[in-house]
Amino acid sequence: MMKKTIVIVALLFVMLAISPPQNANALQAGDFISLNLAPWNSGASGGEFAVSYYGSKTTLFTSFCVEPNEYFTPGEKLVVQSIGTSIMYNGTGSAIALNSLVAYLYHEFAHNSWNEAGIFNYDDPAARKKDDAALQSAIWLLQYPTQEVNNKFVEYAWKYSKIENWTGTGDVVVLNLFSPDGGVRQDQLPIPLIPPCDSEGSRHPVPGEAATPSERSDAGDFSSFS
Repeated sequence: MMKKTIVIVALLFVMLAISPPQNANALQAGDFISLNLAPWNSGASGGEFAVSYYGSKTTLFTSFCVEPNEYFTPGEKLVVQSIGTSIMYNGTGSAIALNSLVAYLYHEFAHNSWNEAGIFNYDDPAARKKDDAALQSAIWLLQYPTQEVNNKFVEYAWKYSKIENWTGTGDVVVLNLFSPDGGVRQDQLPIPLIPPCDSEGSRHPVPGEAATPSERSDAGDFSSFS
């Protein structure tokens, strides 16, 4: 019985390690962090990335990038320059507002509150790797539109954001990242806070859990979060 209990506890730790709550509430401007490839990252281009304090092995949340023309080295020391709803600068000299549909997709991913069952597979590693790549592609295509494409997440964002009357960026923000010496680095998407329960005691889901209609939350405007 003791052996069985130890195995169950060990499995729970593994599950928490690979599917952490999407919670960036502890981060603030000036913090040092690092980004590493999540287990489902194909290694080709973009996320999903595991975000942690620099020097720590504890994953705070997983993210996707919003700048195809800026880069970083996995594991390098990065500084959080600011937290807001603008992208700095995707290789240009100007700030870019976070696209509302990009924010909507990351919100759905982080809360696992998709309206279509199984559209993003959190459980099967091979399937999740494919969905990661498609979701990252959709984020870039929506943020920097070039042409009509066949991408299920782009189609999903257009359809359900209208049905749900999604506007603005909701509870999603942008981590503006630089190297310690001031070099630009690839900005990332987090959600400042997904509390375990609200003031009425209703628990909010984390990735890997299905959201019921009563658990869906568009938790305010974090444009001033810094």
